[in-house]
This record gives sequence, structure tokens and C-alpha cells, in this order.
Amino acid sequence: MRSTHTRALEGLAAALALALALAGCTPLVVGGAATGASIANGHRSAAAVVNDTLIKFRAEALISARKNLRRNTHVDVTSVNGLVLLTGEAGNTQDQARILRLVRSVHGVHRIINQLRLAPPSSFASRLTDSWITLRVKSALATDGLDATHIKVVTAHRVVYLLGIVAKAMGDKAALEASVIPHVRSIVELFQYQP
Repeated sequence: MRSTHTRALEGLAAALALALALAGCTPLVVGGAATGASIANGHRSAAAVVNDTLIKFRAEALISARKNLRRNTHVDVTSVNGLVLLTGEAGNTQDQARILRLVRSVHGVHRIINQLRLAPPSSFASRLTDSWITLRVKSALATDGLDATHIKVVTAHRVVYLLGIVAKAMGDKAALEASVIPHVRSIVELFQYQP
């Protein structure tokens, strides 16, 4: 049974996503993180954006509702068309398995890419470095003329994950741009390619 807090968060997420979609805005800002989504040019429908936002909120709410997971883990949930990327840290294999079970239970999740590390929660400095890398990658994409609204950039432990619905040539170009950013360890392409 879902808590009142979870239902309230889901309602807020849906209202925010719908309001931004109707206003024609492309970035959705949720929980302090920008979720790139292009509604205006048809790559993702408003319903898909709302569904991904709800997946993120529901998964994060389920994890944070468990005291030991809240204390011993750091999990970032990213969803693009029901493909969920989990990044961060889990203290042990039991916590990692529990997180995977919780996320699998969320309606709309089609596939999970588990990139959780078995480690204590990362430091603020490490997360700040990852945020800086993400910002640099997004800036490089925009500078090179790529439509960055189609590409979601996530960085964890200096590994850059690229998600979105793009043409193969655009995905390859984005990966190349990301690979030259200082301090990037590796690039993981999780694109869904357009025909």
C-alpha cells in the first residue's frame, strides 16, 4: 500500500510534467535534476515524459521509505521510455537486490540497467565532480550543434551514460563529444536508435 507522501509526490510530479508539457517547455526539473525531454518536436510524447517522471518518483520513494536503504545507499534513478538506469552505491549485495526488486515493481518499467556499485555512499566531492562532468558534456553537445534536448546525460563515478531516442549518427557524435571531456573514465551509450 502506498503512503500518502508517495501519492502526493506522484500527483505533484504529474502536475508539474503536464504543466511544463502544455507550456511547451522542454526541460523538466525534478528533484534538483534536469530531465531532458523534447515534446515539441515529437521524439517523446507528453505521456512518455510524465510516465518517466512518475517512474523516477515512485522508485525513489520506494527506496527512501526503507530506513536501512536510505542510510546505507545512494541511488539515482533515470528513466527514458521505461528504460531505467540505476547509478550510485549500495552497501552490500542484499541492499542492491532489494533496490532492484523495488524498482522492478514500479509500473511502466520495461528494462533496468543496473550500474550500482557495491560501496558506501559516495562523497559530496565525488558527486560534485560528476555534476561538473555532466555540465561539460551538455555544454559540448550544445556547442557542437547537437540537439541536447534529445540526449539525457548522467554521470556516476566519472562514467558518462548517454540515453535518449536519436539517430545513430547523432548518438555516435554525442559519444565522441563526451569522450574528450576531461576526467571522463568511459562512455556508455544506452540510446534507442530511430530508424
